[in-house]
Amino acid sequence: MADFKKTLRTHSIAFTGAGFAFASLSIVAEVQVASFLPGNTGWIAVLSACVVCLLASTCFAELSAMFPTSAGVRVYFQKAFGEKLAIILSGTYIFIIIIASGAEAYVFGSVFQALMPAGPPVWFWMVSAFALVGYLNYRGIEISSGTQDFLGAVMFLLLITLSITAISKFGMRFENWYNPFAGANATENFIAAIGVAIFLFAGFEWVTALSEETRKPEVIPRGMVGSLLILGSVYALLNIALVSTVPLDVLSGKIPWHDGVNYGARPHVVFIKVIFGSYETAALFVVGALSFLASMTSFNAGIMTTSRFLYAMSRDKTMPKVISKIHMEYFTPYVSVIILVVIAITSSLVLSVTGGFDAFTYAVAGSEALVYVVAALSIMRLRKIAPEIERSFKVAFHPFSTIFIAVAFCLLLLMVFVSTEFAAKLGLAILVTLFVLMAVHTYVVIPRLRAKKTN
Repeated sequence: MADFKKTLRTHSIAFTGAGFAFASLSIVAEVQVASFLPGNTGWIAVLSACVVCLLASTCFAELSAMFPTSAGVRVYFQKAFGEKLAIILSGTYIFIIIIASGAEAYVFGSVFQALMPAGPPVWFWMVSAFALVGYLNYRGIEISSGTQDFLGAVMFLLLITLSITAISKFGMRFENWYNPFAGANATENFIAAIGVAIFLFAGFEWVTALSEETRKPEVIPRGMVGSLLILGSVYALLNIALVSTVPLDVLSGKIPWHDGVNYGARPHVVFIKVIFGSYETAALFVVGALSFLASMTSFNAGIMTTSRFLYAMSRDKTMPKVISKIHMEYFTPYVSVIILVVIAITSSLVLSVTGGFDAFTYAVAGSEALVYVVAALSIMRLRKIAPEIERSFKVAFHPFSTIFIAVAFCLLLLMVFVSTEFAAKLGLAILVTLFVLMAVHTYVVIPRLRAKKTN
């Protein structure tokens, strides 16, 4: 069987880790974070989420050092807690991210339809975006990772530039930029804001699935730290800029803007329009550029990493055998790529009819928090039952640090879904539904697949 090429460097891992979170949907999440907190204090929740994700990254660094495999979290959890739980958790984790890409595609398509009302319908933009990303990932890791480096760097510079321009032009809307604990239910709201802010860092740990394609083992932990620092700096600054430029009720879609349009699904559009003022043509160009860059960066990172997860699950006989095929010329898991693109397109088309795209910020944040809890517990378990396994990286101050990580993300997981928002309840329903489906797959489908292969 063909194997992967070992070509990836630290900068590619960093921009891939930041890729999914560089999404239009992340700006919706920024508004949700700001809605929990008084004044201009949302940036504090963003940086707090960045810190706890940095702590979580140390768990993934140790686990990937022990088991450098494209199977990623599935192998980590299997070694610690057994195969069944590992398959259920990792499968839920993979598919909720891919389905969430459908929500991102809906935002992407709606922006371009708004920019060109007489042009193609929403579904055309959604399908075209996924088809392009699927082709890039089909053709090879050098092409998809090079594209990711370019898109990620441009996206970083564009968001930083827009944020600095907005703050310099409008200043701080509120005097309170330093105390997130002002007001009623302050502690609960602050914790919930951090929980939702985890979405802004979603996917940084996916890069462990690229362990078989890096030039050196240390590329993975360095890349994860790099991606978190990139995202933390960008989204803390952007949170201040958003709230200072446009009223929060407009950003969240509770009320329309002066032009009569409701921007709840695309707050970045009204943000850019206000920054550019009378320069409408320039504003439309930047809106289009930002939407394209955000969605393509997110889609590319999502397909590039989750395709390796799905490929590894097939290789380990927990998915149909055909998914484990690697292209003999491009050395890519092309069947896995095609399947994930089809799932993402289907999800986006369904969401374009049903709505509910904002529930995925909660669903993804909840699934990420759950995975971080299990990662910390896996470190504790493996330190006890497999101390002999070589570790080129170790979590510092164990067990105090791993206990803190597990407890912190348990609390954040609970607070994400405690919200009275309908989107939070729908997000929980999506997460539970996928968990149940993966449990059925694990206990019913996999035994049949394995029985078929032995006959």
